[in-house]
Amino acid sequence: MNWEIFLASFAGSLIELVEILGIVLIVGRLAGWRNALVGSGSGIALTILLSLFLGKSLTLIPVDILRIVAGTLLLLFGQKWTRSIIKYYGGIPKRGGDKEDRLEAELAKEDNQSGWNWFAVVTTFKGALLDSVEVAIAVVTLGAAGGKWIDAISGTLTAAIGLGVVAFIFRTPLKQVPVKPMKFVAAMLLMGFGTYWLGEGLNVEWPGGDWAIVWLPLVWGSFMAITAAFLRWQIGLQKPEEIVS
Repeated sequence: MNWEIFLASFAGSLIELVEILGIVLIVGRLAGWRNALVGSGSGIALTILLSLFLGKSLTLIPVDILRIVAGTLLLLFGQKWTRSIIKYYGGIPKRGGDKEDRLEAELAKEDNQSGWNWFAVVTTFKGALLDSVEVAIAVVTLGAAGGKWIDAISGTLTAAIGLGVVAFIFRTPLKQVPVKPMKFVAAMLLMGFGTYWLGEGLNVEWPGGDWAIVWLPLVWGSFMAITAAFLRWQIGLQKPEEIVS
């Protein structure tokens, strides 16, 4: 088992799957579970079909290039969570509410709790497609880059099955589960693994060799915590009206 690829695939998949689950829970509650499951299931199924063709083509690309692509993708996926988490723990207020809040408001306008709600189907389809495509690209690239397809796929399957089991067991109080700490850990892992794989593709000699896969995420986690603490301290010195999100 290549734990570097497994954990990178697991972390990259988990946070995107949590997003899909969040959208499904909101849409299912407001517009019916059939609409939510049909939309999300269709998006994921389309992604799987596309991945089968994409995976074959990636095997023809040199390993170093694939490692650079894998590292870059993980960094791109991780940076949005890094910025979001730093702002959250840094005390920077959001404007206009979260994406989930806006989605709930739009679904409420439909006033359709039974039957087919095509706005709900399209919403879950689009959300599942976009997030699952990100998962597929990362997994396929990691599998091809390291030549460890089983490890890359296993990481994603572990995240999907584990999240599914948790969602089933805690389906009632699930909305109370703290998401922010999980996003912090996921962002830390994505940025650390992304940096590692990008360096591997560029033939960087990491201090400690393979142990870089351990200390790089810790460095990113420390950076995020210090930056958030600095922002919170800086905001504490400002007047409320001076704070800009």
